[in-house]
Amino acid sequence: MNGILLIDKPANITSNTLVQKVKAALGKKEKVGHTGTLDFFATGLMVITVGKATRFTEYFQKLDKEYLATGELGKITDTYDICGKVIEEKPCDVSDEEIKSAILSFVGEYDQMPPAYSSKRIQGKRAYQLAKKGIIPQLKPKRVKIYKIDVLSIEKPYFVIKVSCSSGTYIRSLIKDIGDKLGCGAYTYSLRRTKVGDFSVEESLKLEEITSEKLIENLIPLDKALSFIPAIYLDEGFDRRFLLGQRFKVPFDKEGLVRVFSKDGKFLGTGIIKENKILQPDKVIN
Repeated sequence: MNGILLIDKPANITSNTLVQKVKAALGKKEKVGHTGTLDFFATGLMVITVGKATRFTEYFQKLDKEYLATGELGKITDTYDICGKVIEEKPCDVSDEEIKSAILSFVGEYDQMPPAYSSKRIQGKRAYQLAKKGIIPQLKPKRVKIYKIDVLSIEKPYFVIKVSCSSGTYIRSLIKDIGDKLGCGAYTYSLRRTKVGDFSVEESLKLEEITSEKLIENLIPLDKALSFIPAIYLDEGFDRRFLLGQRFKVPFDKEGLVRVFSKDGKFLGTGIIKENKILQPDKVIN
């Protein structure tokens, strides 16, 4: 089995627990991974890789995301979410219009500071591991893109938003930043990931549906799972050269990352077409 599975993670289990449930259903021989964690309290879409698809994880990790999030104003927690300890409370005497204006001000690019309780690595350790020991991790801001925010409701102290954003964006940080801008703080009360690229949670399996039969039936083959990458087809002879890891010139005007197929439609892997039309094998399916 080589492909991806779309699974709807429920609240209050770890991403790794979900991976292990899939692995157990498929059998211990299958290699299983994921393409990006969801917080313990969060729900929604996880893209699970199976077999040789685990080698292509980085491509899925880079896809844009969409989330539904509820923030509560007037409270700040150490984890920026509902699982954390409230470390500060402030009155939040702001209007609905001020809340909406603050939310929408984050559309665009900005330098976002990751939460202390995050999976960012600091000198070989996860930031949350340091934070749990009372050590303040030395994190650096990251440039993120917020493509669109829809304000779905405002019922103070709560607000609900739908966010389309770049990979690597922390919604917990976004909610806190909105609260900081309003001068009263905020934390993430609930979070649900609804899209990864063009993959939707509506197409995903629920936890109770994780059986070997359902997983096999719903596996998306690797070549189709990577359909967001342009495709090229190689003439006979060149497919063998590609599989051997050789570089050669191709008659295509494309540049950058491509899916590579043989003339008869067999998926061979991914390659990178350089400026001079030289195809460099990247990840080869043997």
